[in-house]
Amino acid sequence: MFAKEKERENNACSYENILIKSLGKGYQMEIKKYTNSNREAWNETIPIHIKNRKTNLKEKFKDKNYNTLDQYELDKLNQINVKDLSVAQLSCNNGRELISILRLGAKSGIGFDISDEVIKEANELNEIAKENCKFIQSDVYDIGEEYYNSFDLVYLTAGTLVWLPDLKKFFGIIAKMLKENGKIMIYEEHPILNVFTDDDNKDPLTIEGNYFRKEHWEHNSGNDYVGNTSYDSKTFYSFSHTLSDLFNSVIHSGVIIKDFTEYSFDCTGIYPDIAEKNILPMSYILIGNKSSNS
Repeated sequence: MFAKEKERENNACSYENILIKSLGKGYQMEIKKYTNSNREAWNETIPIHIKNRKTNLKEKFKDKNYNTLDQYELDKLNQINVKDLSVAQLSCNNGRELISILRLGAKSGIGFDISDEVIKEANELNEIAKENCKFIQSDVYDIGEEYYNSFDLVYLTAGTLVWLPDLKKFFGIIAKMLKENGKIMIYEEHPILNVFTDDDNKDPLTIEGNYFRKEHWEHNSGNDYVGNTSYDSKTFYSFSHTLSDLFNSVIHSGVIIKDFTEYSFDCTGIYPDIAEKNILPMSYILIGNKSSNS
């Protein structure tokens, strides 16, 4: 009796998995539409960033004491104690932050980013910095099983979550990448900033957006937040995620939230008029531990 019930249960689970996969094909294609477009747009943008950047990172990283982390990051990373940890950074950009973490004593680092151009720059910077890092071009949704159960810490910084259409899928992958009792640290822009106007002629605290927005944004006027130039760019997409979206995605992945701190500091540097008022949360740091059951 029990064997037959078990067989029916297994058959039902198999059918359910097949059904989910079948229904999910269109959704996966939609995700790829967004991420492939963003890859092309970032590859177009990065040379502009390099041209407009005022800091010569190649010269800076020749100094073994140089790192790009701010005091809020350093305080939390020291709290975690990164010495001898294996670290992954997803959406690592040009690798400057991961290289900086290695300089705090981490054992090894792997950075993943969808842009070929930032991975190229990351490798160039690390040739100079000479830290135990490697950088891999990959859509974060395509990170393979060879990286599962491999990292003591997964690190995310400002400008990661806004490009991701599906947080639950993303954090599910992160949970698989973490070793048992591994940690995640997220240092990100606060989503409340999405509600304020981007019109320079208005009071910066003018509310024009919807915190609970579900539709994506479509952009064609460039992404040069370094030099603040505009240009006709390849189409790219960004997404709004509330704090509850974030918390639930982390929790459902099997990661236990241990610490959450909000700051009036603008970790992106793109909201100076709001930052000077010092009255709103503009960034946050979340730290979590992978549970032994995930």
